[in-house]
Amino acid sequence: MKLIACSGGPDSMALLDMERKTGGGLFVCHVNYRKRPTADRDEAIVRQYCETHGLGLAVLYPHYEGGNFQAWARDVRYDFFCRQAHLQGIGKILVAHQQDDLLETYVFQRERHMRCDWYGLRYRSRRQDLVIERPLLGWTKAGLEAYCQENGVAFGVDESNLGDDYTRNRIRHGMKKEERPALLREISMANRRLLAKQRRATAFFAVHPAADLFSQEDGPELLETWIWRQTGMHLSGRQTRELFRQLQKDCVAEVKGWLVERHGLLLHMAPVKDLEYQEVVIETQEQLTRYQGVQAAGKTIERFSVTPADYPLCIRSVKPKDAICLRWGTKKLSRYFIDKKISRIDRLKWKVIANREGRVIFMPGIGCDKDHFDSGEVHWFSFQPWKKEL
Repeated sequence: MKLIACSGGPDSMALLDMERKTGGGLFVCHVNYRKRPTADRDEAIVRQYCETHGLGLAVLYPHYEGGNFQAWARDVRYDFFCRQAHLQGIGKILVAHQQDDLLETYVFQRERHMRCDWYGLRYRSRRQDLVIERPLLGWTKAGLEAYCQENGVAFGVDESNLGDDYTRNRIRHGMKKEERPALLREISMANRRLLAKQRRATAFFAVHPAADLFSQEDGPELLETWIWRQTGMHLSGRQTRELFRQLQKDCVAEVKGWLVERHGLLLHMAPVKDLEYQEVVIETQEQLTRYQGVQAAGKTIERFSVTPADYPLCIRSVKPKDAICLRWGTKKLSRYFIDKKISRIDRLKWKVIANREGRVIFMPGIGCDKDHFDSGEVHWFSFQPWKKEL
């Protein structure tokens, strides 16, 4: 069973007809943005084809609320396709990108000097847990229109593609036929170089701490690949070189909503939003036992007890002047971080438990204060903000 994304244009109608003729179950999805006068016509074309051949069809009418229409429309339709695939128990979605789309995408990437995990369009990719396939990358748009005409397949022409309002339209209309073979070779070479770079990074990080990349001649490229693996985002060449310069020594840098830290031989990354100050108020024992990390048993250092007088408790991020009163004296939490060589990013992830007076009564790594070891209801708090990094 396959899900076919069908707009009603010649590309997707040709794909739908080809797949139907190969046999096997098909389910069709159409998105009607109702943004142009012929939108309902395209929907009618898809409906008629599905009714004629007994194919299941789902249609979405999304509501546009502003912003970049192209980006919004892409997210809306792919989310719709994925929802329908899950509802129908389908694991594969076919979309009708063809060679013109492949070339336009590559020129678009090249003009903006984009760093990508693939140049042009992949034949196969993934979204959520689903496979996305593009079987028509070897076809031209003209070839698909000819297929529809020769096979009596109705299609509509999206008039928004005829002007140069969108960058991709300008690229498409400015591309000469004789340029296509050279561009296809260029795409192939670019992806070969990209795969070689990724293989080099895989081999390097398999045996080296991440910070060893700063002694490598291709260190900036290794750094950019490492960041892409951690975050799924690509940095420009200028951003990568500047970050590479900063990380020559221990420091914390912010880039595109992420913190990057060099901490000895390790590199750490975390989204800034995940490191903002957090605080959860716990009013009852039942709320406490439901809190993530609190459990009914554990190691001695994870143990603490509370009495009704301690409530409401507060499980929160560490504050600069926090300290905990131990049997042998008071210890500043900042001193613990320094002594244990805890990275700054991990310090921001750390949580402590404070009682109603604001006094820290438990600190992961240290344990509870001198008055909360065995004086009331007993709990264990297993919280490890650190994780293994490259």
